[in-house]
Amino acid sequence: MSGTGFAREGYPVRSLFSIPFAGLNSHGLPTFYTSDGSTTVSGIYFQESDQKELDFLKYEGPTDPTDTGSFGNIFHYKGLTLNVFITYSFGNVVRLDPVFKKSYNDLTSTPKEFKNRWMVAGDEFKTDIPTIATQRQNWNDTDLKVAYNSYNYSTARIAKGDFIRMKEISLGYDFPRSLYQSVGLSNLSLKLQATNLFLIYADKKLNGQDPEFFNTGGVAVPVPKQFTLTLRLGI
Repeated sequence: MSGTGFAREGYPVRSLFSIPFAGLNSHGLPTFYTSDGSTTVSGIYFQESDQKELDFLKYEGPTDPTDTGSFGNIFHYKGLTLNVFITYSFGNVVRLDPVFKKSYNDLTSTPKEFKNRWMVAGDEFKTDIPTIATQRQNWNDTDLKVAYNSYNYSTARIAKGDFIRMKEISLGYDFPRSLYQSVGLSNLSLKLQATNLFLIYADKKLNGQDPEFFNTGGVAVPVPKQFTLTLRLGI
């Protein structure tokens, strides 16, 4: 069920599987379908190794895109040169970051989804984001950690990996020879380049998560935006 995918006979390499999400209960806790068709809050067994017992997991799709490519064009006008480079990828699925837990502290960086979480009775019909568990709920169910971990790896936490990205835009200018010949230069140009600027299209369910980046923990960070200013002098 990990976001990197898993190999299983009859499925693509690096296939993604999920625990079937059955919605929130009247207390805002997540529920799930089990292998026998019943529902549970914290009864999912993560150490199961029997392949037949894993058949209840839902196949989501491959984590590797089936179609990738790029499109670029260069425009010239007098001394100006504009380069636009777009990349795209389609056909895969992404596991959303596993950010839900049974409890949080003041150091927790909470995701945007928390704005739409279950807060009062009846919200279970309007949202699939579970409640922030109270201390009483944690006392009543000592395995509530399993429930929230199950939610992280459930069908509710899957998004399409399709995206179209503005990979690079650069604007260059070649100065007229009359401006630099007198100082012994053979050419003079200036270029401003922006890389990984923004996503033109991505699944709204990603909520800002980069579809090209799977968070493996530690100090890993997505590829940042980069801006480069280049001055070329020819002698």
